[in-house]
Formats: sequence, structure tokens, C-alpha cells
Amino acid sequence: MIAIFKPRMLQWLVFVFVMHGSICLFAGQPSFDSIDYAAPQNYLRIVESLGDREAIAKQARALKGRDVQDTVRRVLQWMETHLSFNAEKAYAWRNFDDAVRDGCYGSCADQAIVCGALLKALGIPVVWVKTMDVAWIWNFKTGRPFESWSGHVFLEVYLGEKWMLLDVGSKLIYRDYSPLARILPGNRFAYDKGDDPKRMVMSLQWQEWKEQTRTFFEQLDSSLLPIDTAGAVSAVPQVYIIGNDPYYKVLTETARGKGWAVQKSFNTDYERNLPLAKGHTLLIETHRGQPIVSADVLHKFFPGASEGLNKADGMITIQDTTIMFVDLAKLLNAFD
Repeated sequence: MIAIFKPRMLQWLVFVFVMHGSICLFAGQPSFDSIDYAAPQNYLRIVESLGDREAIAKQARALKGRDVQDTVRRVLQWMETHLSFNAEKAYAWRNFDDAVRDGCYGSCADQAIVCGALLKALGIPVVWVKTMDVAWIWNFKTGRPFESWSGHVFLEVYLGEKWMLLDVGSKLIYRDYSPLARILPGNRFAYDKGDDPKRMVMSLQWQEWKEQTRTFFEQLDSSLLPIDTAGAVSAVPQVYIIGNDPYYKVLTETARGKGWAVQKSFNTDYERNLPLAKGHTLLIETHRGQPIVSADVLHKFFPGASEGLNKADGMITIQDTTIMFVDLAKLLNAFD
């Protein structure tokens, strides 16, 4: 028996699934190829979730430019003047009304919502584009740790008989743009497009967005992505050097003479530079048995590393990092 659902019955079923936390069965499923670019007029509607239509239209009328390019410029300038960034607003749904009332946006999502709503009211077709950073996707798919969920929202805008890409945050319009492109500026992977941001599920719907994003990228075919550069393995040892002038030059030339790849030499900014050496070889200049980096700083990233000072060869391995203490002054004194 085939079940036939009337529109009102379908609405009730959608409501039931929403109430039971299964909204993604009917809405919010990421879709990259659902846009009909040959019919830009279809992307002028201002859906209810964007905010009060009259308020949007009223503000839009004051921003009308001499042409579409000038109109976009005026909208972006108005947003820059009237809206500031407030990270505390990033994790709850916010539309045009909320942003204008509070005088701020919390993320690229509501920033793009405000801009897109105004452009639509000004007769410019708009499509919202969700992306995730390629580096984040590879970290997620390979199980590498990541500190944050890193993505971005762009707008596709129909300007001068052509679809272009607009980055609202950086105020850049990419003219030579193809809607078929998956890799967008900033090395971001486009995976969802639509004209109703709330139905698409933005990061403003924080928990639902994370679950949707997790599910989508678990199933994503990795062949669609650029090469995982973070997963590359060096064919030769990669070396980091802590040293003062001129000793770091000697260490650099010695390492290169052995065919090693010297990635960085430094004697400051240890909080940023020392983590880079993890998993590689770290050469540390010492004077009379004392490294130029303090033991406290070194142990923060490589616990017990200074024990290598007591070894005849000055070498110690901490997990997968090889640390070599080199006392060049001692070696030079030996020549005397």
C-alpha cells in the first residue's frame, strides 16, 4: 500500500520529527549542487528567518547605489559603520533584526545574513555558501587534534549578468569565479549552498551545526579534497635550531651538510617556536654545559630534555623528538 500525504499532513510530520530532534531528515542536509544558476530571480526572496521584511526593505532603500557594484559597496560601508564584532554573540541564532538591535555581529554567519538580506531587498540575487577549512577537514578525518571548528560563510551574488563570490568580512568580490568551484579563498571547501540560512543550519545554531558538520565530513569522499599537506612526511630529517649568532650559522651549515632540512633557527619566542620542533630534530646551542634556552621553558614542551646534557653524545629522545645539545664554544676551545 502506498501512503499519500497531503500538505497539511506533511507539515505535521515535519513538526513531529523536529520536536524529536531529527530535523536533518527534512531540512538542513548540506547540498552543494541544488542551486539553479540559470534562474537568478529565484534567489531574491527574503525568507521569514532573515528578519522583518519591512525593516530590511526600509534600510535597503537608503543604501541604493547608482549600479549593483556601488550598491554592494554602500551596504558593506553601512555594515562597517553600524555593526561591530562581538564574539559572545556567535553561538545563538541571530538575524537582521538581532544584529541591528544589538549593533553587532558574532561571526561570519550573521554578518553574511545581514549583508545577504539587504542585497536581496535591493534586487541582487544572493546564495549563502558554507565552507570548512581544508586543514580542519583533514585534521577531523585523520583524527588529528584541533582547537576549534574552523569554517567560513561566503555569498554568491549575481552582479552584472554574472555570478560572483563575495567575502563580506574581507569586503572582497571575486569576479573570476565559477559556482562549480569547491575550493574557495583561504583554502576552504564549499559543501553547502542555499537561500535560507536557518534551514541550511549555520554555526549560529551551534550544537546542531556541529552535529551536521561532523556527520557530513565523516562521510565525505576524501578525493574531493586537496592533498593533506599536514600529513606529509619529510624524506630527510627536519631540523630546528636554537642558537645565537654566529653559532646558529655553524649549526645550520653542519645540518645541511648532512642532508638535513633546516626549518627554522631561533633564540626567542619559544612559546610559538618550540612546539614546531615536535616530531623532528632540535639542535640546541650550549655554553659551558648550559643551553641558551632555560630548562623551565624547554621542559614545558619536552619534559626531562635537559637530561641529555649528562650524556656523552648530548642526545636524548623525548617521545618522537630528538634533541641534541651542542657546545660549540667547548669544541672551539679544544682547538686551542
